[in-house]
Amino acid sequence: TGGRQEPFVYGSLSSRGRYLSGPPSSEEPAVVAEPVSSESGEVVASSSPRPTLEQSAARAYEAAKEIGTELAYEVVVRRYPESVYAELSRAQMAKLAEESERREVGAGGGVVTVESEVEAERQRVDRVFRDCEGGWCPELVVVPGGTYQMGSPSSERGRNGDEGPVHEVTIGEPIAVGVREVTVGEWRRFVDETGYSAGNLCRKYEQNLIYDSIGKWNSRRGLSWRNPGYEQGSKHPVVCVNWHDAKAYVKWLSRETGEEYRLLTESEWEYVARGGTRTSRYWGDSEAGQCRYANGPDRAAKRKYMRTPVASCDDGYVRTSPVGSFEANEYGLHDVLGNVWEWVEDCWNVSYRGAPRDGSAWEGGDCSVRVVRGGGWLDLRPRSLRSANRSKYSTGGRYDNIGFRVVRTLTP
Repeated sequence: TGGRQEPFVYGSLSSRGRYLSGPPSSEEPAVVAEPVSSESGEVVASSSPRPTLEQSAARAYEAAKEIGTELAYEVVVRRYPESVYAELSRAQMAKLAEESERREVGAGGGVVTVESEVEAERQRVDRVFRDCEGGWCPELVVVPGGTYQMGSPSSERGRNGDEGPVHEVTIGEPIAVGVREVTVGEWRRFVDETGYSAGNLCRKYEQNLIYDSIGKWNSRRGLSWRNPGYEQGSKHPVVCVNWHDAKAYVKWLSRETGEEYRLLTESEWEYVARGGTRTSRYWGDSEAGQCRYANGPDRAAKRKYMRTPVASCDDGYVRTSPVGSFEANEYGLHDVLGNVWEWVEDCWNVSYRGAPRDGSAWEGGDCSVRVVRGGGWLDLRPRSLRSANRSKYSTGGRYDNIGFRVVRTLTP
């Protein structure tokens, strides 16, 4: 499947990349950047061919045939509506629907209730929605269930020893994931309505570029999500919140909406971050595409903090950026890599030996620290912004580069 992971349960059928300004012309193939080292240690782009729109549609159609469900073909139709493969997919969907109807009639069924139609709509892949009016709660997108390989192979550039062994994980049902990280404005609504206090102490990364090759974390009183030590607006990701703060938010959100909100498990997080890819990042294996997809260590950050190699691009943000400023991955999620690290549910373990394979949280191990994922604006090297990269922090620690994203359970 050309370097992509195609789920076995619900289809993730799409082109290799998401083009916000239209796909590349079939007459002039687009190129993707590959890393080449320079004397300065920066990543310099070179070029290699990217599949045309028709080639991507053909690949998606072949994957849909392997899965063999109406939902898989529906994803092809949505992603490539003008392609010949959309017509072929519609024909296959009609055939499957006819076969299903015959089976239901033969079994004495054939009754479709309003409840079943509502449930089908709730689980429709790619559906974007909110559980509130007025936009005060996070926007969600339905991500298909499926099976993937979690972790990084030993051959992956920049990998760490805690990213293995690679193992198969199945996310059994669709889930609704926050399109963006929880924002300052969304968090403020929670605080205003509940009076919740996230303290006035936050750990801030500080570095003297003249004397320090690597900076250090210092606890600073007077810093909090309201003022993390740098300017933020209501659309920036909330930071200076610990794991318990994040849990309090999802508990409140569940109560307010009547739905089941929670933090992503670590395996769910990597699954949605990959967006069906096997590459080290959802845009490919190259750091050179970073400034198109993620706010991370680049020339902007180097001017303020870094003395280590960075991506040879400038995204214009030294610290956090407004959520959604960069292109989404194949599941429609923004900033899954970069901007801020994200708390997940799992306790920390030094490897995946004995890890759950059903998408559930790992509640064994060292639960005084919890896993964070995704990398952020403050990372020493671009290698931190990889789908398999992981780290850990104390559950009570508040840092100026850690936030979180929510997920909502769809099935009863």
